[in-house]
Amino acid sequence: MLTIHHRETRTTLIEIPADTLAGSALTRAVLAYADLNGADLRGVDLRHADLCNADLCNAHFDGATLTGADATLSDTVGAHFAGARLDDARLQGMNKRHRGVVGIDFRGADMTRVTLKNSNLNGATFTNAILRRADLTRCNLSGVDLAGAELTDACLASANLRGARLDYASLVGATLTGVNLERASLVGADLTLANLNGVQVAAADFRDSLWSKTTLARSVGLESARGLDRLRFGDPPAIDIHTLRAAIAHVPLEFLEQCGLSASDVSALRALFWSPGVAAGESA
Repeated sequence: MLTIHHRETRTTLIEIPADTLAGSALTRAVLAYADLNGADLRGVDLRHADLCNADLCNAHFDGATLTGADATLSDTVGAHFAGARLDDARLQGMNKRHRGVVGIDFRGADMTRVTLKNSNLNGATFTNAILRRADLTRCNLSGVDLAGAELTDACLASANLRGARLDYASLVGATLTGVNLERASLVGADLTLANLNGVQVAAADFRDSLWSKTTLARSVGLESARGLDRLRFGDPPAIDIHTLRAAIAHVPLEFLEQCGLSASDVSALRALFWSPGVAAGESA
């Protein structure tokens, strides 16, 4: 017999007539505030279960089914969700009690329409995960590995992706409003129809990324972004005058021409917004 206790009061929440939780059927189980620290939950069926405020640190959910589960405000530092089903799950506000790297493993997980907003996911691994229409609003995603992830129509508004790896990720139609992409790697990423409004892109690497109807507006740091001379283009992207004002002298001509500007337009804008003398601090 296995007993699951309340993480704070130690009262019994549920008793399971088994020697292991792995592979158990816990559909719609009420496990709010459960102490599942380090538990073996591989292959468990937790569809529509209540895991709010639970301690899930270092737990193993590899191959588990958490479709529609609610783990709001749970602690998941060091947890493993590799290959798990988390579609339509509510995981918002995770790890609010923790600072720094949390190191969660979401490799290959199905996270379609998952809600992760306001969570600390610093240093998590999402390689090849499916995050279609996922809500990652205001998440701390600094240093995460999203290489090869499917983020079509995902919302990452105001998320911190500083130093994140997004190589070959699909960001088709993604909302990246107010995102921090400083020092992020987007090598080979698909930015078709993506909205990059108010983004910080200093030292971000865009080599071989695909820009097609991509919108870049009010961005900061484009002048130090890397790989702008090695982009791939579909339909013309768009860039606004605010972004051009700071970066016009450093953005490759081909990129600007793909945005609909002629060589004469670029020359006129460079003359208007930039001159070597003023940039060096000399009087105009």
